[in-house]
Order: sequence, then structure tokens, then C-alpha cells
Amino acid sequence: MEALKKFLPYFKYLKNVWGRFALGLIFGVIFSLSSGFGLPFIAEIVIPILFGNVEGAPAWLRYIVERFFANDVGGGFLILCSLAIPLMILIRTVSGWANGYFMNYAGISVVQDLQKETFSKIQELPFSFFKKNQTGEIIASVLHYPNEIRRVVVDMSNDIIKQPLTLLSAIGFLIYKSITSESFSVAFIAVLSVPLLIFPIRQIAKYLSKRSKQLVQVGERLNSLVIETVQSPIEIRAFNLEKRQKKQFSELLDKFFTFTIKSVRSSLMISPSIEFISSIGFGLALYLGVKNGMQQEEFFALFLALYMAYGPIKRLGQMHGLMRQLEGPLLRLQRILKFEAIPERGTEPLPANKVMPKNVAGSIKFVNVSFAYETGVPVLDGVNCTIEKGAPFVLSGKSGSGKSTLVNLILRLFDPTQGRILLDGVDVADYDPSELRQHIAYVPQMPLLFHDTIMENIRVGDPKASDEAVIKAAKEANAFEFIEKFPNGFATIVGEQGSTLSGGQRQRIAIARAFLKDAPIMLFDEATSALDIASSQHILSVCSNKSHSRTIIFITHDQKMINQFEHRYSLNT
Repeated sequence: MEALKKFLPYFKYLKNVWGRFALGLIFGVIFSLSSGFGLPFIAEIVIPILFGNVEGAPAWLRYIVERFFANDVGGGFLILCSLAIPLMILIRTVSGWANGYFMNYAGISVVQDLQKETFSKIQELPFSFFKKNQTGEIIASVLHYPNEIRRVVVDMSNDIIKQPLTLLSAIGFLIYKSITSESFSVAFIAVLSVPLLIFPIRQIAKYLSKRSKQLVQVGERLNSLVIETVQSPIEIRAFNLEKRQKKQFSELLDKFFTFTIKSVRSSLMISPSIEFISSIGFGLALYLGVKNGMQQEEFFALFLALYMAYGPIKRLGQMHGLMRQLEGPLLRLQRILKFEAIPERGTEPLPANKVMPKNVAGSIKFVNVSFAYETGVPVLDGVNCTIEKGAPFVLSGKSGSGKSTLVNLILRLFDPTQGRILLDGVDVADYDPSELRQHIAYVPQMPLLFHDTIMENIRVGDPKASDEAVIKAAKEANAFEFIEKFPNGFATIVGEQGSTLSGGQRQRIAIARAFLKDAPIMLFDEATSALDIASSQHILSVCSNKSHSRTIIFITHDQKMINQFEHRYSLNT
């Protein structure tokens, strides 16, 4: 039960399919009753009377034979008894099918709802989360781990109802027979072997929990390695890293195999352990029963009832082991779903966000701004500068001086560790990050394009923009000419991360995206580094014209670009 408690919060995902889930449980109960009580009862009552053992039948059954069948067990009663077995099997199979269908329906729904919530949560996570966690871990948390949780929330919920009922039905039959038969009563002592089954289950489950965490770590590293390899084909080939990648993958796969086999070896010990202890109990029941005059038909019913009793125990043991195996994926999933960003400015709670004004002038002021990704290793230290609209502004500095970090602070991907950034006199930390970003158009150093058409990639800047507005933005970004050369023009699919385009083409589409957004603040982080001189000058000219009503910031270390603009700030000083 302790292992199950960890999964209880995830049962809320059943609320949308509660009716079908309940039907699945009801059919599971019918299946359990027909298995645990119905079949042993038929075996002990119906089968003997068909072979002439009328005296051993209970009084109520003898009354039925005498009252309705004139003590003729070879006629209609034989037909009725013969039909009882397939009828019971029919009930068992139909209820088993219905149970499986409704539980699977509920299970798939749970997986999808959990995936949706996890994916939605990822969209809300701070940028720092992605810098500290592997891509493979995040992907597994969305696509793989929810299906693992389903195995507990739905599949085990089914068994948590069905298996104990089957066990209680079988034990109920054993108690009933113990009351009516002295020899059966003595044989019932075999049931006392049940508590002994707990010990191997608990020990194996502890071992499985440890292996689960190791498997999760190695599995996520495998995911990340595959992602890195697929996304870096040029670097791998340029530096002849093929053998290195193969070696790393093979080593991780071997480690994954070792942990998996050890886990499988242990989990497979649960059933044999239970079966061996059960066989001791059954052997004891056989010995005591025969010694005390148990009849053949009673022994057959005892065998079937004990089989139905130990089966659920074995399944419950497997469930306990599985829950311990799933603790690793559960912990990973909880890291995302329960993640709460810690305020960068201290432990005090942040005040409510201020309402972002509709009209933003775009004045940005850095007041003694410092920032460090790691404590004691400052990236920015005491930055003070003011940026106004009216003319492009250049932030310059050598590589590693913190130029891109300053952009990240404006976008509130991070907050300063010291100092403030003011937008029109208001600390940007007072605004909701998503509302703040609505007023900023950003072109990163390495722009990412989505696996979609060129038209839709540009329309990311303004999802409501018309095709004409998109084309206008492409012309301003000097992208229209090369786009029109493609057979499908703006309908061309650019491939994953824009893999079918050159670096310069990707940059121009990203710049067109920023122009389409037409925000009061525009940030260009080395945005023209892959462009030829003519294209670069065209972009700078367009931006200069736009800067009269907008705040436009260029981040660069290109001295020629720096010299073109009067307003600038160097992070080297």
C-alpha cells in the first residue's frame, strides 16, 4: 500500500472517463465472482451429482431434483447441469472482454490527459529548467512515462478490485466448505501459508525500485545521445565522430541491457517464489484432507479453490513489484509537474504582476545589473546603460562577455541576480513574462524554424497576419526572391529546424518573422552574421527606418557594424 500511495494523485485523470472506468470495474467484479466462486461451486456441487452422488448433494439441491425433475438426474436436470458450465464460462469470458475494453479505453484517455498536462507544463517552465535537464529526460516525461503511470492508475486499479475479490471469493468458498465438511476444515489450514508469501515479495520489490532509478537514468542518456546525433550530422562527420558516437551508444545500451536483465531476473522470481510456497500449502492440504477422509470431489473443489486463491496473490505480488519498478519514471514526471520556479531576488514572495500598458514607448534602462548562472561566477557585473527609441542601438563585446545573456534578461528568460531592468520606468520583473514578450520581437543568433511551410514559419510573428502581410515582411527581410525560386514558393516545407535551408536563408526568414510582429522593441542577436554584405546592409537600412518609432537593439561583435551607429554600449568596458 505504501508504494500505491505515491500514485494516488494521478487517479484524478480518470474523472473524464469515470463512467467507462466504473463499468470496467463492475465487469471485473463479475469476472472475479464467476472465477473465484462460480467454477469451484459447480465443480463441487454439479459435477458429483451428474455421476450419481445424490446423497452428497446439499438439501436444497436434492429438493430441486425431487420437486422439479422427479429425482431423474439423467434427463432435464442433466441438460440443465451441463449447460451450467458453459453458461458460467460465457459469463466469465464476456465479463472479462468487457472489463478489458472499458479499462483500456480509460487507460488510453489517462495517458493522453497526462501527456497534455505535462506538455502544457513544459511550456510554462523557466528557461533555466531546460539548461539543467537533459532533452532525453524531458521527451521521455512527455511521451513514455505517462504510459507507465497508466499501468498503475488503470491496469492495477482493475486488478486491485478484481484480484482481491477473486481471492475473497475463493476463500469464501473454502470457509463455506470448512463449515459443512470436517475434512475440508482440516485442509483449510493450508491457507495459513498465505502470509509467508509477503516476505519474498517485499525483498524483491526493494531491489526493483533501485534498478528502476538506474534504468531511468541510462534510458534518458540514451535518448539524449540519439537526439544529439540526429541533430548534429554535419559536426559528427566533419570531426569524424562516427566511431565515438557508436561507442558511446553501444556502451550505454550494454549498461541498459545489464540493468534490464537484472530487473527482469528479479521480477521473474516473484511468481516462482509464490508458486513454491503455494505448493507447500497445497501439499499440506492434500495430506491433511486425505488423512481426515476427504472425498475425491471435495479434493477437486479444494484444488480449484486454492488455485483461484493463489492466482490473485501471485498477481498482487507482481503488481507490488511493478509499482516499485515504476518509481523511477514517477519521480521524473513529478519533477516537471510539481516544478515551481524559485524567485531570483530572494525568498520573499513576488507581488502580483502589474498590468502591461497597451502602448509601450520602449525605453530600456539597465540599473547596476549583474547576473551569474552559477554562484560566484558572474557573467554580467554592474551594467548601467539607457536605450531609447529613435535610432538603432548596438550592444557589443567580445565572445563570452554576456551580450546574449543581456538579451535573455530583457526577455525575462532569467532575472538579474542584482540590479533592475526598467521598461518605460517600470521594473520588467513586475510584468508577467508572457505579456512582456508580446511587445518584443526577437531574432536569435541561431534561429529555429519549425517543420512547416515558409509562410507559417514567418506567420509565427503574428498568427493572425494575412498572406499579404507575410509576403511584405519577407520582402523587407530580403527573403522574397529566394523563396519565390522554390517550386512551391511560400508553401515550401522547410524541414525539421529548417534543415533544407542555408544559414542565411534561415536568418532572413527569422528576421521576416520579427518584422511581421512589428513590436515596439526589436532584438537582433548576431542576426545578420550569416548574410552577405548586400543583404546585411538592406536589413540595417530597414531597421534604421523602423527605429524612429521603435527601440531596435543589435547585439554584435562586428566592428564594422558597430561603427555604423552612434548609440552603442560595450560590455568589454
